[in-house]
Amino acid sequence: MPISLRSVSFATLRQHRWFRPAVRALAGVIALWFVTWLALPPLVKGPLERIASEQLGRTVTVGGIDFEPWSLEFALRDVAVAGANGSPPQLTIGRVYADGELQSLLRLAPVVDAFTIENPVLRITHLGDGRYDVDDIIAKVTAPQSEPEPDTGPARLALYNLALTGGSIDFIDNAVRETHEVRALALQVPFISTLPSQREVKVEPHLAFTLDGSRFDSSVQSTPFAQTGHADAQIQLQGLNLAPYLGYLPANLPVKVLGATLDADVKVAFEQHPRMAVKLTGTVQASGVRIADRQGADLLSYERLKIDMADVRPLEQIVRLQHVELTAPAVTATRDANGQLNLAQLAAPAPQPAAAQGTTTAPAAPAAAAEPASSPAAGASAASATASPASTGKAKAKTAAPAWAVEVASVAVRGGTLRWADATTRPAAALQATDITLDAADVALPFAKDNAKPFSFKGGLNLQGSTLSFTGEATDQKAQVNATVNALALQLAAPYLAQTLEPTVTGQLSGDVGVAWQAPTPQAAQAGATGVTLKAGPLALEQLIVKQGKTTLASLGKLDIAGAVVPLDARSATLDRLAISQPQLAVERGADGRWMFERWLKAAPAAQGSATTDPAPASNAAPWKLRVADFSVQGGTVSLADNAQPRPVALDVTALGITARNLASDGSKLEAFTLTARAAAPGKGSKAAPGKLDYQGTLALKPLTTQGKLDATRLPLHALDGYLASQLSVELLRADVGYRGQVALAQTDKGVSLRLSGDAVVEDLQANSTAAFTPKTEAQVGEELLAWKSLNLRGLAVATAPGTAPRVEVKETSLVDFFARVTINEAGRINLSDIAKTPAEARAANAASVAASTAAPTASAPASAASATPTAPATAAVAQADPLAPVVAFGPVSLVNGRVAFSDFFIKPNYSADLSDLTGKLSAFSSEASGGEPMLADLELRGRAEGSASLEVTGKLNPLAKPLALDIVGKVRDLELPPLTPYSVKYAGHGIERGKLSVDVNYKVLPNGQLTASNRLVLNQLTFGEPVEGAPNSLPVKLAVALLADRQGVIDLDLPISGSLNDPQFRIGPVIFKVIVNLIGKALTSPFSLLASALGGGEEMSHVPFAPGSATLTPEAQQNLDKVAKALADRPALKITVTGTASLQEEREGLQRESLQQRVLAEKRRANPGDTAPVSAAEYPALLKDVYRRADMPKPRNLVGLAKDLTVPEMETLLLAHQPATEAMAAELATQRSQAIRAYLVAQKLPVERLFVAAPKAGKQAEKWTPRADLSLATQ
Repeated sequence: MPISLRSVSFATLRQHRWFRPAVRALAGVIALWFVTWLALPPLVKGPLERIASEQLGRTVTVGGIDFEPWSLEFALRDVAVAGANGSPPQLTIGRVYADGELQSLLRLAPVVDAFTIENPVLRITHLGDGRYDVDDIIAKVTAPQSEPEPDTGPARLALYNLALTGGSIDFIDNAVRETHEVRALALQVPFISTLPSQREVKVEPHLAFTLDGSRFDSSVQSTPFAQTGHADAQIQLQGLNLAPYLGYLPANLPVKVLGATLDADVKVAFEQHPRMAVKLTGTVQASGVRIADRQGADLLSYERLKIDMADVRPLEQIVRLQHVELTAPAVTATRDANGQLNLAQLAAPAPQPAAAQGTTTAPAAPAAAAEPASSPAAGASAASATASPASTGKAKAKTAAPAWAVEVASVAVRGGTLRWADATTRPAAALQATDITLDAADVALPFAKDNAKPFSFKGGLNLQGSTLSFTGEATDQKAQVNATVNALALQLAAPYLAQTLEPTVTGQLSGDVGVAWQAPTPQAAQAGATGVTLKAGPLALEQLIVKQGKTTLASLGKLDIAGAVVPLDARSATLDRLAISQPQLAVERGADGRWMFERWLKAAPAAQGSATTDPAPASNAAPWKLRVADFSVQGGTVSLADNAQPRPVALDVTALGITARNLASDGSKLEAFTLTARAAAPGKGSKAAPGKLDYQGTLALKPLTTQGKLDATRLPLHALDGYLASQLSVELLRADVGYRGQVALAQTDKGVSLRLSGDAVVEDLQANSTAAFTPKTEAQVGEELLAWKSLNLRGLAVATAPGTAPRVEVKETSLVDFFARVTINEAGRINLSDIAKTPAEARAANAASVAASTAAPTASAPASAASATPTAPATAAVAQADPLAPVVAFGPVSLVNGRVAFSDFFIKPNYSADLSDLTGKLSAFSSEASGGEPMLADLELRGRAEGSASLEVTGKLNPLAKPLALDIVGKVRDLELPPLTPYSVKYAGHGIERGKLSVDVNYKVLPNGQLTASNRLVLNQLTFGEPVEGAPNSLPVKLAVALLADRQGVIDLDLPISGSLNDPQFRIGPVIFKVIVNLIGKALTSPFSLLASALGGGEEMSHVPFAPGSATLTPEAQQNLDKVAKALADRPALKITVTGTASLQEEREGLQRESLQQRVLAEKRRANPGDTAPVSAAEYPALLKDVYRRADMPKPRNLVGLAKDLTVPEMETLLLAHQPATEAMAAELATQRSQAIRAYLVAQKLPVERLFVAAPKAGKQAEKWTPRADLSLATQ
């Protein structure tokens, strides 16, 4: 049964147990209400004024505050904001009333049933030039905070029944001295809510005011809101010209609006059911808009921007547009010389108006609060400061703001123009895109998560004669854009290319390009993946020309790309086709060593005030990969000019053609590959047809590997002569090389392996010497050194591999019509030994790019070399075999019609000789010894020397054997000797008038280095001329010839030589020369030794011995004189002189005894004057006794005084003791000896005109002298 409160008495209520707590709670609430009602207004008033003053930078006062806590009604009375610089208040409000609800506590957001502003009065003064007296307030309010709060979306609130009544606005325009007044301003809005709160709506949408006496009052097109929960407000504007009002825009705007016309037909709908919403629909249009930057330069203009709003809900951050159409937009984008973009400057803070600065009239405001108003820059710097860790933590703690949802059914841009001007380039860049069109559909931002309907677009433009069209679509997970370019001129980029390139670049690009994007996974995105893929094809670059002035540096007929796909994350590029047509390139390097590519690039400007830039860290990214399914080059031309070499290099390559299938930078599979070209050397035999190269094979790039057939004909090796200058001391005037056969090349980690199998040829070789001898003579440098018609290497096989010995095999070799110049320079060095430069010379040539350094002679003059050290046996050095030494094997070698020009500048005057008609052959030989013994080839070589003498060389040798081994025989017949006059003048002092030479030599070298050589020289009718004045030597060559030549004028010499080639001092040439010089020298020092060598005599032939004191020829002396007489009879050019000698000191006893013998002979002839017979032994004692008896001298006596009879010895002793011996007698003895010899030679039928007697030599003779007569020889 329900209890009636009326039946419950107060006493009964008091008896309940909850009565007292309830009364206490109610009393507490009433007490709290009372205290709050009484204390809150005075407590809030002061802080409220202070905070408001700080925030606005002006003094803010509040007349009073009313607060009713039991109904949550709050009111501010007489609110005032001070004016600038003591002017009347900027703003006054009679009353601000708010009726709060308890839901505010539940939702932690303000929920207000009614919000009313009564009698607001606003004064705004326009100071001119877009400056206002409220600029300082605006700057204060909009100044960036030092710790900005993160954007969490629209404020959470629910305001109902908003009303403004009795409003007034005074707009004072000091610039034109006018005042505009707005009176009776009234505004009613049913609600502004971002919360799903349902409250009673008591007002209808309404706006009314009186502007300068003209009344405006809006109408509401709906049933009463309280009944339906729905109201609409219609706003219509037609042709509203904004030009009169543009001057009132603030001066700190980043742009200037120069003109605009506004049309609008917008319906504002307020709905409470089923949920609260403010909805905008209708059309907004802006026409004739012109916007400029702060300096007045054009920035943006368009004829019309029309927006059809389907459903715009600002409180819910939802925008749905049916159609957006932009007609004839024109955008001007510029970049000044400092690199500042005009569009980027729109976001820069505007300078604070000068008149508004320092106008704050809030003395109570702290200096820190006023500083941002007077210093916008400080606020800007504060905005750019890094947030503190505390603020960062706060930002992370709050929920991010929800994004606006924007949907556009369709977008259309027509007749657009984009102008671009860039003053950072020299010359300045200026581009203009016209006829820009864009059509987009289903635009949704952010993208829909279900990918159901992608955003699609298409458009196009005209770029200064070139057209570009594009299409695309995008979702939140993928996007793609495809563009078609038609005749895009590369000249458009010329100002930008000119910043880095010296030459100009022209050409046209046409074709299709595209960009695709696929959202990477979170893990891939964290690793740096972008998901971007580039696509191209068909794409063609045509008529590419790189020029500097009037000189074309490079050109390209056409570059054609098809099926190109470049996924950036994979760092790879795949092309279905890459075709290059008619490329032309001039590859040139200057004398300074810089390639033309380096000179194409402009020097980067040096950074001012900056230290050396640290190098960028090495990237760990994988290398890019390239794969081309079909690669080709057709009609290519490359001209090479390298002036950095000691001799400039020039080569022209034409008709260059390359084809490759499945070419991959990381591909190891061999694929089809061809290369064709023609090559010629400009300026060097340019009349000759260019060489041809044709290679058909396979190719792989990683590792580099190729196999195929090469057919090369007459390739101009001489064009690359400059690259050989660092290694060879020759200048190639002409050398055409060819090869036909197989080629296999492979690059490994250890090196490159190469295999060749075919035929090679070097044709029309012409090489000059460039060796810089010391001292240098003009004839030695720049003269023809080597030449031949053809060198054919048939059956050539080459095999090289890392770690193994290279092998070269030639089955057959022929050298036809060859020439070689052999020269001995002034230091005695042969030119052919200096063809290959030493490693030190090669390094110097490469480093300095200069001519080869002077080769120091390693051998002294032949004469000194021969006399330095006598040849002695030497032990052969055992050299350790090099396992990587090349193994070379030659089959038969044939030499046809060769010529060798020999010149000797070591002797003065110079000597030259020619060997011609050299034809021969050499059988197979190899550098690899078979069975430990070197393989010796059979040699046959025949020719002519000096055009007359026959030359023949036969035997066995191996030019590649180490150590050297040979056994050869050489023959020269009837070599005319007068051309050898320079030698005879230098070494003998006489020229050769006539004569012929025949030589037979035999040289044998054993593997141990032991040399055995026989040299037989036959000189016929050798005749020397008169002595040459000033000759370095003067030898008795005529006497030597007279001594050596037989009656027929033939000199036959045999000069055996032996020695060891392992002896570094042994030289066969100097040894032979020494023997010949010594032979001639003996004509002067001991001419009879030459006769001894011819007749088998000895050195004693130059002396005729006599008994002491005697002038009678002994039998031995007669035998020697017989030999002399015979030699003189065979050598009619000789004459002989006899010089008798005697010595009283050495021959005193002999003279005395000879004088005694003469007295005995005289005693015999006294008795018989007709008896001429010598004294016999039987007669001698009696005749001696008669001489003793007649001698007038003291004699031994007997007792009677008579001379005693003495024996023969006793008589001889006494007679000799008293026999006189004088110098006159010695001189007479010397004369008698000469006469005796002369008489004997005359008796031997030696013509007296060739026999001469010199003055006798009597007196003191040399030590160990013996009684004799001296013989000397001379020429007639």
